[in-house]
Amino acid sequence: MKNIPVWILFLFALSFTFFAIQSGDVVMYLQFAKEYLVNGSWPTTDPYLYSLDHADLHTAHEYLSYLIFYAAYWSNGWLGLIVLKMFSLGLMFAVTLYAKPKENDRSPLWMGLWFFAVVAGSFRFIERSSMFSDLFCVLLIYVFTEHSHITKKLIAFLTILFFLWIQLHPGFPLGLVMLAIWAGWHSFKTPNFERKKLFWLLLPSAVLFLNPLREDGVFYPFQFALNEAMYFKHFNFEWFPTYHPSFRFTPEVLAYWALLFSTLCLVIRERAFFTLRTILIVFVAACSLQAVRFVPWASFAFLILIKPWASIQSKKIPQKALTWILTAVMLAVGIKNLILGYKASSGPRIPSATLDKNIFPLQTVPFLMKNPIPGRLYNTHAFGTYLIWAGYPKVFHHGFVTDMSFYINDVVRVFKSQEDFLELAKKYNWTMLLIDKGGSYPYFYKILSPLTDWKIVAEDDASYLIYYLPGDKK
Repeated sequence: MKNIPVWILFLFALSFTFFAIQSGDVVMYLQFAKEYLVNGSWPTTDPYLYSLDHADLHTAHEYLSYLIFYAAYWSNGWLGLIVLKMFSLGLMFAVTLYAKPKENDRSPLWMGLWFFAVVAGSFRFIERSSMFSDLFCVLLIYVFTEHSHITKKLIAFLTILFFLWIQLHPGFPLGLVMLAIWAGWHSFKTPNFERKKLFWLLLPSAVLFLNPLREDGVFYPFQFALNEAMYFKHFNFEWFPTYHPSFRFTPEVLAYWALLFSTLCLVIRERAFFTLRTILIVFVAACSLQAVRFVPWASFAFLILIKPWASIQSKKIPQKALTWILTAVMLAVGIKNLILGYKASSGPRIPSATLDKNIFPLQTVPFLMKNPIPGRLYNTHAFGTYLIWAGYPKVFHHGFVTDMSFYINDVVRVFKSQEDFLELAKKYNWTMLLIDKGGSYPYFYKILSPLTDWKIVAEDDASYLIYYLPGDKK
């Protein structure tokens, strides 16, 4: 009986991961992998855009993710991708629950913080290659709290992990910083720490160069952070800071703030102001405050780091009763999620092994392909990858474009004013617009409502398809 609450904690978290596909990036992964298997190489210039000639296309920096996603899709369609995501996130949950002291898994305080962590991270429980970085970050936090000396097993583990990491996702600089914090702390604070073995920690860093892009693959995330990421911080939701007004009152961010506040309170209560765990807490907090995309792994990293302190010693508090109440609540919520789904800040999440009809233009794109008119199609950021996957000839923009001059002067500019829209429409000969209902339509409604020649010809739960039909009285 004593393990029942732990399994329910795990199933509670897992219930937040089973829902219809919401990531537009995942269909692009499938497209890249499919073309690689046909051509035997990864494209370096973008063949999907009419708006840019010979634009750079960065694919090889996470090629293994594409192949893994494609294998999952090939094995069992969209359900295969959902199972892959659930497996990766399930490992992250399991590592957190396995961390010591295990008896605190049944502490009502830690269980409450588990609830906050799951809710906080849930908005990014989607099918993205970044889920591998989330898993590896949490795994490193676990390993570095369990080891205080350099051993052969530790070196072997780190070497394999970093080798896999650079093939899967460019989030490995986070791991390098954690490694430096761990090594620096123990070099000065741990008795009998063999500093002469620090040389071996270069091996996990050296294997990063064993990737298809060699040194370019190693330096890519640093170049991205100093270039594209600086623009995305202003225009791309997942790169917004956690305290951005867009997220300020969402359930996920409120849960994150509750978790962070509780973490800091435990540090103060334990007077653990200068410990390795606290230094790692500061690093994790800095990452997750900087961008909401880091909140999922950061939330579970917090849980591991504060786990030894997450208990209540007062006999006045009925801990067993609280444990079973929290267990019952999480079980009920988990069952509800698996049957009915739940509502995230991005919209409803329905248990289904399909593409989410609220995210993808499942009906307007077939209409578009059967009923085109002369001219070109404008598509919002959300739909570029799906259009490519559906076989549409050329698109205006998709989420893998890295030309920041184009991004600012054309992609973002289209929303600024009617004058800007009409200038760009003339430049690209737009006669068809595919607009997402979730974020872009209010801007376009303001721009297009005075222009009676632009008419909605089809819509579905995710999108409007608008044609330029001058003189049409219908």
